[in-house]
Amino acid sequence: VFQPMIGLYSSRGWDIYERSHYAGNEHVDEVEQILSWYDGRGGRVLDAGCCTGLHALEFARRGFSVAGLDIEPAAVERANCRARQIGAAVAFSVKDLSRDSLTSLGTFDFVYSLGNVLAHIEKGLLPVVLARIHACLNRDGVFLFDLLMTDRPFLRDIRDEKHKIFWKRARDGETGKIRMDGYFLEFGFVQPFEVWGYSLDDARSLLSRSGFVLDAMNSRLDFPNVEPGEGVPFCLNFRVRRKEDR
Repeated sequence: VFQPMIGLYSSRGWDIYERSHYAGNEHVDEVEQILSWYDGRGGRVLDAGCCTGLHALEFARRGFSVAGLDIEPAAVERANCRARQIGAAVAFSVKDLSRDSLTSLGTFDFVYSLGNVLAHIEKGLLPVVLARIHACLNRDGVFLFDLLMTDRPFLRDIRDEKHKIFWKRARDGETGKIRMDGYFLEFGFVQPFEVWGYSLDDARSLLSRSGFVLDAMNSRLDFPNVEPGEGVPFCLNFRVRRKEDR
């Protein structure tokens, strides 16, 4: 019997989230995958949707100047606590990507938003968010993000063996809204989410209208070559640049 998740964005909730997703230092592996193609050490990096700061602090450890933002105060508080504990000069702040300006943060060489952050933003507001990120990206900068995809086949049941989570999903075909129930098998909790998904054509159109040019897309962060005939995975990473740079 699964119990409803209590306070997902509370201290206990973040404990479960981190133990489910990053107990094996997966964030270190993900940063290493990114650094297999991004060689901008010493530049400014923005983690847009930093959660508890694991990725941002790993970038800082590797010599980057890093800022992080998240909508959840409890997550930012934990991130700032971690930064103080290790003496990292990372500026974490509470901001809502869909409502708050990013101009006070300055400009960045690399911006990333991972972990389905953009999927939680109402579909009609995503162009506004992309415009804000475009404005804070340097002319030769790179933006990396992921989106939940709705292209067929749409998987209703997904068993994530690595993180011990079973996902049950349902999609509204007209809006692209997805209901996701995550069963955290190790902890006996179930957490419902309402998020937004995109078709590949919708994503490409949205990027073009927002002033970005697509460099690469893949289910992995190191962007290996895609074999012909592969289908669209349920979550896809996009690497893009500002359109005027090409």
